[in-house]
Amino acid sequence: MKIKLERLLLGIWSILISLRLAVIVIVSLAISLAVATTIESKTDTPTAQYFVYRSTWFFGILAMLGLNILAVAISRIPWKKKHTPFLLAHAGILMILIGSWITYVKGVDGNMRISEGEVTSAVELGDHVLVFRKNNRVSTHPFPWKPEIVTRDMKPVDFPDFGVRVEKMISDSEPNIQFKPVDPASVEPDAKVKPAPAIQIRILGAPMGGAPEFWLWAGDAGWATQRLGPARFLVRKEEQKDLAIAQGLTAQQGEARLDFIVTKKGELRYEAISPRGEKKSGKIVFKGEEAPIVNPGWRMPIHVQIKKLVPNAINSTEYVQAKPRAPGMMGSGQPDPAIEISLIKNPSSKLWLGLGDRAEFKDVDGGEISVGYFPKRIILPFAIRLERFEMKHNPGTMDPSAYSSHVQIVDQMQKDAKAMNALPVTEISMNEPMHRSGYTFYQASYIPDFPRPTTTILSVNYDPGRALKYIGSILLIGGSILLYVMKVFQRRKGTAKS
Repeated sequence: MKIKLERLLLGIWSILISLRLAVIVIVSLAISLAVATTIESKTDTPTAQYFVYRSTWFFGILAMLGLNILAVAISRIPWKKKHTPFLLAHAGILMILIGSWITYVKGVDGNMRISEGEVTSAVELGDHVLVFRKNNRVSTHPFPWKPEIVTRDMKPVDFPDFGVRVEKMISDSEPNIQFKPVDPASVEPDAKVKPAPAIQIRILGAPMGGAPEFWLWAGDAGWATQRLGPARFLVRKEEQKDLAIAQGLTAQQGEARLDFIVTKKGELRYEAISPRGEKKSGKIVFKGEEAPIVNPGWRMPIHVQIKKLVPNAINSTEYVQAKPRAPGMMGSGQPDPAIEISLIKNPSSKLWLGLGDRAEFKDVDGGEISVGYFPKRIILPFAIRLERFEMKHNPGTMDPSAYSSHVQIVDQMQKDAKAMNALPVTEISMNEPMHRSGYTFYQASYIPDFPRPTTTILSVNYDPGRALKYIGSILLIGGSILLYVMKVFQRRKGTAKS
C-alpha cells in the first residue's frame, strides 16, 4: 500500500514538473483569453466575466499554472547562482497570481451613486440579492446576474418559504413606462399606491435638440416634476393649491415653470410662469384624436404637446431588453437587470422589479410579503458628499466634453450641515481619481437631472493585492533582464576564450 502511494505521488509530481503540462496550461490560457476577448468585443465585460474570467474552469487553469511553476522551482533545489533569473521570474509569476487571488477574494470593485447634496457611504457591488420579508422575518438570498443567452431560456425559480416565484430575468433592461387608468372606487382604502392624475407630454422646439417626451404623475413626488434645461414641468390635483407643500418643491428665481392642474371633474388646465415672472393660464381642451398644444408664453420658442391624459392612473412599468447604449452617457456601463416575480399561489400577480426596486404582495392568507431586488452593498468607514456636479460641453452643442464631481469626505458621525459645508472639496474628474484609506474613486458616468438632481456615478476600487502584483511584476521583469544579461556575459566570455 505504501509503495502504491509513493508511486502515485511520484507520478503526480512528474506531471507537475513536466514541460508537457506547462505547454498545455499556457496554450489553454491563451485560448481562454482569446475567447474572452471575442466575447467582450461582441457583448460586454460582465458577459466575458461570467463565461471566462470568473468561471471555475478558468480559476482551475490559473491554479494549475501556479502549481506547475512552484513545482518546477522546487525541483531545482539545491538552487545555484545560475538559477537566479529563473527563480526571480517564477517567484514574480507566483506573486502576481497570489495578489490577484487576494484582490478577487477581499477586494472591492463597485459603484457609488450620489445625487447633488446627498451623503452616502454605500458601495454597490456587481452581485445581486433578493430580500424577503414576511411576518417580521427577513431573509436575503443571492440572485446572481446572468447574460441574455442564459436568461433567454431561464426556468422559474421558486422561494417556497416566502411563496414567491421569479418568473424570468432580463439581463440588461430598460423600462417601458405606462400609466393605466384605474377606478378609484376599486382601490382598497389601505392600498399604498393611490390613483393620481398622469399626463404624457412632448416638448416641441426644445433648444437642446430633439423632441423630449415623458410622463408626469401626481402620485409620487419623483414623478410629479421634470426639469428640462431652464424649465420645470409639474402636474398636480386641483385641491393641491400649495404646490411647494404638495410636491415638496420651492420656487426658484429665474426658472420657467409650467403647471398642469387636473380638476375634480377630470378636466385639464395649465398655469405658466416665465423666468421674468410673467404669468399665463388657460384650459386645455381635447378634440377627438388631436393632441392639444400649449404655448406657455415664454420667450424661448417652446410649445408643449399633451399626448395623453389619465385623470386616475397608477404606474404600470414593465421592462424590455435594452437597446445598445452610447458609451459615457446614462448608467454606469454595467447591465441593468430586471426580474418578473409573482406569488406561487397566485400566478396572475405578476409584476416587474428593476434593480433597486421593492414590491409588496398580499398573500392568500391575508399576510403581507415584501420582495426587494438590490445590488449587494458594503459600507465604507467614511462617507462622501457630492457638493456639486460639473459638466463641460462641446462649443455650440449640448454634447458633453468632460464632467467631474466635487466631493467632500464626511466622517460617519458628522451630521451638522454647517460643519459639512466647511469641509475641503476634492475634484474627481475623468483623468484625476481620488485616493482615500486604500480606496480609489474614479469618475465613471452620470445620470442627468431628469427628473431628479444630477447623480454622479463613481467607480470604487479597493485592491489589497496590488502591492504583491507590483512586486511580482518587478521580479518577473528583473528576472528576464538578468537572464538576458547573463547570457550575453557568458557569450562574450566564451568568445574571449576562443
